[in-house]
Amino acid sequence: MSRRTTFLSLGAAMLALVAATEALRARAHAGFDAAQSYEAVYYLPPDETIRFFSLGYDEASADLIWMRALIYFGEEFLHDGSVEHVFEYADAMLTLDPRFRAVYGWVGMAGLYRPTAVDASDAERAAEIMERGVELFPDDGDLAWDLGAVLAFELPPLLEDEAARDDARARGMPHLLRASRLGAAPPWMTLANASILDHLGRTELAARHLEEMYLSVDDPDLRRQIAERIASLREQAAADAFVAAMRDLEERRRNSFPYIESTLFLFVGERPPVDVDTPIREGFPQALAAPTP
Repeated sequence: MSRRTTFLSLGAAMLALVAATEALRARAHAGFDAAQSYEAVYYLPPDETIRFFSLGYDEASADLIWMRALIYFGEEFLHDGSVEHVFEYADAMLTLDPRFRAVYGWVGMAGLYRPTAVDASDAERAAEIMERGVELFPDDGDLAWDLGAVLAFELPPLLEDEAARDDARARGMPHLLRASRLGAAPPWMTLANASILDHLGRTELAARHLEEMYLSVDDPDLRRQIAERIASLREQAAADAFVAAMRDLEERRRNSFPYIESTLFLFVGERPPVDVDTPIREGFPQALAAPTP
């Protein structure tokens, strides 16, 4: 066999070997990729020890976790995950940096708007973290609005008991009122606040809130609606006060004189305290000083 023939044979063998290697490599990669699956694993240490691992760089470590939390949230949406570790990420960041303002707003969104369903415990946990933020940033209207919206709008539909729903709305009202006063809530929220308060039986507070917000509204049509609602609530408040007084009168009658009619009780029952000294002390001198007609 000539040298040239030997060289060509060796070259062909090498090419065949390379081709076989590439084919085997491609098959190996395909098998590896097929065996891989997305798995959301939370690798951070417990909140009690995370400061130790930050080596004194608490805020910088919180920033790094923040970037990882954003990536994690996006990956969970990509793979239809449950975003179950969102609160752990939030607690870790806030343990390192309690004044990390962005985390408080983020957890209200990431904790409730997920690819999978949420329940009342998720909303409660998000609200608990956000309440800590509101305490730290009392003048932050946006954070007050986010927390009030979670409690008044997001949590109630997740509760089965109507009393629990009203309790959640009542918890959210101080934050919604603050958000409106600070100009963070949308203009329509002024009337919505009054409607929620009225539903909760706090008619007087609803009317006072509208009166307080009236001058801060620029839209003439919205001002007109607020004025009409104030008049309606004031009439309702007066009616509610009258009904409450009658109920109190009837309760006192049953406790003191259950055997007489209500109309007679007005004459023989307990009398409300009346200040007679002031009119006598001030009225008589004025009457004497007045010119005789």
